[in-house]
Amino acid sequence: MSRLSIFPALPRSILSLSAVALLSLSPAVLAQPAPAPQAEADAAERAQRVAEDARRAELEAQGKALRDEAEATFKATEAGCYDKFLVNRCIDQAKRQRLDTIQRARALEAEARQIDLAQRQRAAAEVQASQRLAPPTEPAAPAPDPAAAQRGATVIPVPSPDVDIAPTPEADRIRRERAQSASDAAATAEAQRNARDAERAAKRTQAEAEAAARAEAAARDRARYEERLRKYEEEQAAKKK
Repeated sequence: MSRLSIFPALPRSILSLSAVALLSLSPAVLAQPAPAPQAEADAAERAQRVAEDARRAELEAQGKALRDEAEATFKATEAGCYDKFLVNRCIDQAKRQRLDTIQRARALEAEARQIDLAQRQRAAAEVQASQRLAPPTEPAAPAPDPAAAQRGATVIPVPSPDVDIAPTPEADRIRRERAQSASDAAATAEAQRNARDAERAAKRTQAEAEAAARAEAAARDRARYEERLRKYEEEQAAKKK
């Protein structure tokens, strides 16, 4: 084979190798990084919480507005009942109307509390899940044995090389997550206790206010009845004269 017949074959070999290299690299170049599933889940959770917070605030505002409306309507109606003949019946109807409005407010407030409770339960579940996924803690070192220490005092110690083991970033992350999880769980429990205490206090205050209002209304009714009875007796006495 002549020297001239060898050189033309070299460019074709180089081109073939280049094409193979380009084909092997093209998927890595053209591939686009896919979004992380955890980031998408976190974004969806944040959006859900924002929507739930807005809904809860709306329900609480509507419940407060209904309670204010119930009290204002009752006071206005009660004032007009004293000009009617059947005073007690008019006041009872006003009370029933107020109770109906307050029950509507309670339904809205109950829905708002359900949203808040669901959020707290999800947070507690996330804390428990992170605690389950976290690696187990290392067992505590055994207590020193005085007898072994005394025996070892007679043995010439062998010098060991100084080893400085620095904590890994993963260990630091796990430690921080555990501390944050414990803090979140404590805060959630404290918030739940405060919410229950506030709800019980609100119910107790409302019951006391309703009892005081009933007692005041009964006293006014009794005074009006006695006044009417006195006038009636005076009229009857005047007729007899």
